[in-house]
Amino acid sequence: MFGFINKGLGKTAEAIKHIVPKKKLKISKDELEDILLETDVEYELVEVILREIYTDEVSREQLESKLLTALAYSDYKEPENISSPCVDLVIGVNGAGKTTTIAKLAARYKNQGDQVIFGASDTFRAAAIEQLDQWAKRLDVPIVSSKQGHDPSAVAYDAIESAKAKGFEHVIIDTAGRLHTQTNLANELKKIVRICDKAHSGAPHRKILVLDGTQGSSAIAQAKAFHEMIDIDAIIITKLDGTARGGSLFSIAYELKIPILYIGVGEQPEHLLVFDKYEFVSGLLDIIYFDEEETAADMAEQDENGMQHLSFEEKMKRLNQRIHNDGFDLLSKHFVREQSTWNEYRFAKNENTGVYEILERDGSVLRSYNIDEL
Repeated sequence: MFGFINKGLGKTAEAIKHIVPKKKLKISKDELEDILLETDVEYELVEVILREIYTDEVSREQLESKLLTALAYSDYKEPENISSPCVDLVIGVNGAGKTTTIAKLAARYKNQGDQVIFGASDTFRAAAIEQLDQWAKRLDVPIVSSKQGHDPSAVAYDAIESAKAKGFEHVIIDTAGRLHTQTNLANELKKIVRICDKAHSGAPHRKILVLDGTQGSSAIAQAKAFHEMIDIDAIIITKLDGTARGGSLFSIAYELKIPILYIGVGEQPEHLLVFDKYEFVSGLLDIIYFDEEETAADMAEQDENGMQHLSFEEKMKRLNQRIHNDGFDLLSKHFVREQSTWNEYRFAKNENTGVYEILERDGSVLRSYNIDEL
């Protein structure tokens, strides 16, 4: 689970370790408050989390539940039944990392074996056209562009038509981050959306907002403004690798209730990570909490006859397989998802019996597993 944190949020991890230098089984509420504020969680959300924890000390399970609740709306599902090409309309204020993010998306598509074309519809700034053109050359991606001041909707239309004629799978359209007035920007974005649909029914298939994750409440205000204009489908959060503000992800997800698609963790095309809320939360908790079961994973037990039992790690692998065979997927140490319905359930060890249980919301047991009998 450390992969996500190590790749992009190392400074956030360092900030947490400064408050909790050594792992613990439980932390105090004061320590939790310090951790959340230090990593840039908005204070309103910090108050909500602390208010809903009724004990003086906070366990891993308690905190995991609260953090995942804050990310409840962050899951992204790909649009279905799209006829090629898939059109991404990329939105964001200047300086958020929009152009670099477009390049990263193109690199991902190319690595999948797909062909992609750029549409340079930020015609308000000559520099924006030049920057996208440079990335197009670097990535060997064709680009449709025009001169500064030309109609951005026409550029979007031509890019889609070109992709259809050439049989390309993806179109990525850049847009202006600001105009002379907010009203002008809203009208322009709405017009681009309409023209995309005329060029290719259903387009744009994804209206993606790029947010600078270091901007805190300012980023949230930007997102709300863009969402009111054209109904954003997903968010990409950038620039978290350079600061200790990884906690801003919780505030952004909690406030906006818009799925988080990727996070940007560097300048290179490959520095775009799929956002997985379970991996993200588990990675943060692994920094804070000591897990007794992890110490047991490398130990082998002896039975009464001197025969060696399976190691704890091997038993957990068998448990994971049994859960999968029963129609569930293990999402983290404490949550599973039912394959047929995508409903999520708590997964916990019964401290009285030692049995692992899948639990309904009311606490009733849906499935139970004794790992010593697997």
